[in-house]
Amino acid sequence: MSNTAHAVRIFIYWLIASVIAEILLIAAIPTPGPTLSEAGGGEHTTMRLFFFTGAPIFVFICVYMVYAVIMFRDTTEAELAPRTEPAKTNVPALLIWCAITFSTVVFLAAWGTFTLNEVTEAAGPHPLVVQVIAQQWHFTYRYPSYGGFETYDLAVPVNTPVTFSITSLDVVHDFWIYNEDVKQDAVPGTTTTVFMDAKTVGSEWVVCDELCGIWHGHMRGPMFVLSAKDFQTWVKQQQASHAAVQKYMPPQSDTYFPDPQGYPSPPQNSPQ
Repeated sequence: MSNTAHAVRIFIYWLIASVIAEILLIAAIPTPGPTLSEAGGGEHTTMRLFFFTGAPIFVFICVYMVYAVIMFRDTTEAELAPRTEPAKTNVPALLIWCAITFSTVVFLAAWGTFTLNEVTEAAGPHPLVVQVIAQQWHFTYRYPSYGGFETYDLAVPVNTPVTFSITSLDVVHDFWIYNEDVKQDAVPGTTTTVFMDAKTVGSEWVVCDELCGIWHGHMRGPMFVLSAKDFQTWVKQQQASHAAVQKYMPPQSDTYFPDPQGYPSPPQNSPQ
């Protein structure tokens, strides 16, 4: 059988297997990635593109390997004679393969770069700012736009750009809302930011994704995505319930350094 005949057979097998793989990806295999926010939707689309683009390449490698093992196996028991001529190289095939893989990599890199910029930029010009304060082992949230009240429950309005300003009181934590594609470290003494624009009313879990001590696995709390009307009602309820303690709250700041009460002050002089 000529090399052209082998190539045609491999192409037919690859085409059939690729169609089957793409159908399975569409109908049977869920694509990972968050979907409930604008940024999450962009990431989910990118993951699907990577899956659909990578599947034919993976299938081709598998088909070629299986075909080569079956068609070019040695069925005799005789010892192979030593090769006296160098192996021949199919230059056109190599150039075609390099061109296809190079074009695929450049396309995916460009797509990923533009998508990364899209999903990490602010969702709107006038976002709702929520300060996230992490500590062992829970998150608290302050709302500067509504008098700075603080609560253990996170609530945001649907279809509204939100900017999370994140810091920590003790060790490094990580603020993570998986389905909204929100994930950012909380670092003591500094502020990090992440953006969100939730598209669906409902509730999600906020969890810490950075090992932060013995109760790290229990560092989680709810986030509620409310309609605009319900969010305003929630804000008024929080303001009323926190009115008595609001005057004792520390002033709004990008970072906080709690007073280590009960601990001796560090020595003023350097050790000798």
